[in-house]
Amino acid sequence: MISNSYSFVEMNLCDEEHRAALFELMNAYMLDPMGCSKAISLKSFPALVEGLKNQTNYVGVLVKNQERCIALANCFVNFSTFKMRSLLNIHDFIVMPDERGKGVGRFLMQSVKQIAKNRNCCKITLEVRCDNEVAQTLYLSEDFRDCKPAMFFLEFAF
Repeated sequence: MISNSYSFVEMNLCDEEHRAALFELMNAYMLDPMGCSKAISLKSFPALVEGLKNQTNYVGVLVKNQERCIALANCFVNFSTFKMRSLLNIHDFIVMPDERGKGVGRFLMQSVKQIAKNRNCCKITLEVRCDNEVAQTLYLSEDFRDCKPAMFFLEFAF
């Protein structure tokens, strides 16, 4: 059962509380075993905020438990040429470690779905590490499925 004390709000990068939550949640994510094991520094954090502000397609979704921000989905609107409609891609999906196992991730996913529905998106996409079984379990329980046909996620890094 999901707590009725959770609420969600779209990220406002001009809001000090939201920026503080972004910093705390991104660090929790980056330091997680599924992350990169290196925290974001206070010195480099303004570049993240400015970079996100420059992305007109950025949609951040914060989950709060009363006044504390406990989860975040960093999403980006893209366009499906086949469906001729917008889609929403979840790039980062973060739940604070001390809030896991309480339905927060499910509430965050349902909040992202509501935003995508309100924006008339044709679908939501995401990528997940093959060894992140906890996240995969949540996504599958929320009706995410392999693409048909199956797709690979590839990268070219500079």
